[in-house]
Amino acid sequence: MVNAGKIVSSLFAFGLVGRCCADYDGTNQTVTYLPIVEEWDGEGSNMTVTFDLVNADYVWLYNDTNTLTKRTGIDTVVAAASVITAATSVIIAANSALNIYDFIADVIKSKSNANSCTMTYGTDSDGTYFEGYAYEATTTGSNCDTTAEKKTILGAVEKCANRLHSRGATRGCCTFSYGGTWTGHLRLTAEPVKYPVTSVTC
Repeated sequence: MVNAGKIVSSLFAFGLVGRCCADYDGTNQTVTYLPIVEEWDGEGSNMTVTFDLVNADYVWLYNDTNTLTKRTGIDTVVAAASVITAATSVIIAANSALNIYDFIADVIKSKSNANSCTMTYGTDSDGTYFEGYAYEATTTGSNCDTTAEKKTILGAVEKCANRLHSRGATRGCCTFSYGGTWTGHLRLTAEPVKYPVTSVTC
């Protein structure tokens, strides 16, 4: 029979333990990891709870593989930001327009899959916010693609939006690099009719 008291005590334990320690050595691809172990001596318990689970998004850090070195993110640089006093809107922060930025990340990944260096632009909306966007890739090699996964690209798009938002920019541009020959150029504008993305260069 299941001891209900132990179940409640185990659930309560989640709020009491501290965080674990994990140091990742990117050069040697090694991880030094110490799981959390906490003990409680309470009435009818005397239990030990060990937490040593790794989120699935970070499992690759622990894999010993001979494939290409994984990167944790895309380098994102704000190349241009226009603060326009006559404008009524600024570029929306990522947490307020996630669907829009997810769509833009899909566009970027699709362009990469098609090995396309052409510019794509338009306007997207989540029903509340409107954002104008333009995206193109450049390369110093022969291909305009990136090995970055869609979720990594989304992280870069969100970082770009947040940085432009924090500067109060109505329009702006960020460049993305992932350690290869590919460079992504993302232009955003909060007022696509009055201040179109085609007027932003980076």
